[in-house]
Amino acid sequence: MADNHSEVPAFFKCPLSLEIMDDPVYLHTESGHSFERSLLLKALENNPYQDPMTGIRYEHNLTFGLNRLLKDAIEDWKLKRNYYSALIDSHVQRLRFGTAIAKEEAADALRVLARDKPEHRVTIAEAGAIPPLVNLLISGTADAKTNAAGALRCLASKNDKNKVTIAEAG
Repeated sequence: MADNHSEVPAFFKCPLSLEIMDDPVYLHTESGHSFERSLLLKALENNPYQDPMTGIRYEHNLTFGLNRLLKDAIEDWKLKRNYYSALIDSHVQRLRFGTAIAKEEAADALRVLARDKPEHRVTIAEAGAIPPLVNLLISGTADAKTNAAGALRCLASKNDKNKVTIAEAG
């Protein structure tokens, strides 16, 4: 997965976090920079009149819009490079061998992936995530159990094969 991250085009990364964007939005300013929505919201919460990249202050609250073209380009890039498969494999490894906190975080990350895209439900199940999620549901911390239950619920949604695998695992 490290190779996938090193190849990320710079314009796919949020300038505030330097992480690849999942929900890119563009700021309605002269610079027109794109940012990860959640990070831009935090920046504008602190300085609603200031462009977080240029520092230019405006006389009005700044607004932003969805950057659909960039979002589609990032998604296409991820699919062509099996980005999600590597990411899912990494989370499954953390579920199996990680610390209690790592398992909790991995379960939550898999929940989000399974919730957002039906094809991820298949990839996550094929990566072997269901048995460790069931184990986490049985023996994890309260937060880990919540995350595991959410992940399993999303994996079972509209996927009969995953429902059977979940039932067999626990």
